[in-house]
Amino acid sequence: MKKSILFFTVLFLCSGINIFAQVVTYNFRDSIGTYNEINGDTIAIATHTSQDPGNLNDVTYGPFALPFIYTFNCIDYTSYFVNSNGFITFGPTAPALANYGPVSSSEVYEGAISAFGLDLIGVFGTTANTSASSPVLTNVANFKGVVVGAHITAATAIPADTYILAFNATAGTITMSKAAAIPTTNLVIQIASGNIMSKTEGISPNRVHTIQFKNFRQYIIIGTNDNFNFQIKLYEPTLTRSGAIHIVYGNMDKNTIPVPTSIGQVGLRGLDNTDYNNRTNSSTLNWNTSMPGTSNAATSELNSTVFPVSGLTYIWDGICGLLPVEMSLFNFSVNRRDVTLNWTTASETNNSHFDVERSEVNGQWLMIGTVKGNGTTVSSMDYSFKDRDLNTGRYNYRLKQTDFNGNFKYYNLNSEVYIGIPGKFDLLQNYPNPFNPSTIISYDLPYDVKLSLKIYDMSGKSVSTIVNEFQTAGYYSINFNGSNLASGMYIYNLKANGINLSKKMLLLK
Repeated sequence: MKKSILFFTVLFLCSGINIFAQVVTYNFRDSIGTYNEINGDTIAIATHTSQDPGNLNDVTYGPFALPFIYTFNCIDYTSYFVNSNGFITFGPTAPALANYGPVSSSEVYEGAISAFGLDLIGVFGTTANTSASSPVLTNVANFKGVVVGAHITAATAIPADTYILAFNATAGTITMSKAAAIPTTNLVIQIASGNIMSKTEGISPNRVHTIQFKNFRQYIIIGTNDNFNFQIKLYEPTLTRSGAIHIVYGNMDKNTIPVPTSIGQVGLRGLDNTDYNNRTNSSTLNWNTSMPGTSNAATSELNSTVFPVSGLTYIWDGICGLLPVEMSLFNFSVNRRDVTLNWTTASETNNSHFDVERSEVNGQWLMIGTVKGNGTTVSSMDYSFKDRDLNTGRYNYRLKQTDFNGNFKYYNLNSEVYIGIPGKFDLLQNYPNPFNPSTIISYDLPYDVKLSLKIYDMSGKSVSTIVNEFQTAGYYSINFNGSNLASGMYIYNLKANGINLSKKMLLLK
């Protein structure tokens, strides 16, 4: 009769990732791309130039719900806070309003992503000329933060509650809702043009959530011509991809008047300020060649000649959510009482080995073998492991994948493996054979029966009785020790309910 082989393909589950969470372990890189401004949900918008929070000065907003579970520093989050000073935080505790150093701060928020942590305000400043009784400003120096509908004011000349109706950058003019009271030259004016928006783009599991800061500047009582624009992008994590962090810079103009240089904190902070991963350009004076910060208070400089080009992107990739092994297949086959596990990886990173573990249903896990991994490879790799001589019953299996750093995770076979009852009486060849002094004798019982299993020498004399009792149906393996016997050929014989089965074995000492 042909042996019956059962083959199953099943899904697998990944669980039990054991990785120590620290943002210092995030990988950093930068790239040059294109700054694509979003038009999404308004988090905050400047409504006035001289009122808090109407001018987006020292304000915390939130918490705001994330469209997906985002893993930051190996902790899953569903919401975040936004601070008008150029950063976001995670955790239930919001940052203080006047927080100008989110990476070095000793506050109790659980993590921060800072695009340009500094005392910022959502008001644009520039200079222009006024004419008495005219609503038109002329000789406007900078239009980077000029917005139709925005509140516009100045220390003198412009009446209260005046708004921008139109502007012409080519002609250098702004048309206001009210006429100027007196003529002036190079008057510093303030425009409430800053806003913070968010938008989610893409389709699961490839969504990106963007928080955008537009038309900000460093806070100075009278500020002119600064115009900061940047985005914090959170990429949806999956089992095979880290939830990356992108900070993308747009227009980052810095005027020399009244403050020639701004220095802000750029980077990540973990559960406290001893865990940081920040950037500084203090030695290079070049945003494209920034260096890792040597302290949590490290800063990046911005002035009229040192600034990130539009589209410069700082990228951090964490280890959490990123599986060093991408499993594409995990299945099993059953041959009598042997189970063969087969699995295939699509790619591997730093993969040391797999420990194969088995448990009876609701029982404890037992490691039954180890299979060496293939380190780092983008090629598909096939693995196999055979678990032999199992008794009738139900079993669970899982793989414990471990990398060379000692991090590990589990892949569970999402199906029970059943070893059934034999279809007929059978007596198997002992193993090993020849043996000294022990060997395994296996036999199959298709139903409950009283049986005897004895050892005979070649003259037919019984030299040992191994089993003489009633046993239930199932697969059996008995360890026979022949240390008290002389070397030579022996016969082992099974008798049960009229069945008489015999095989030879050789003891060599």
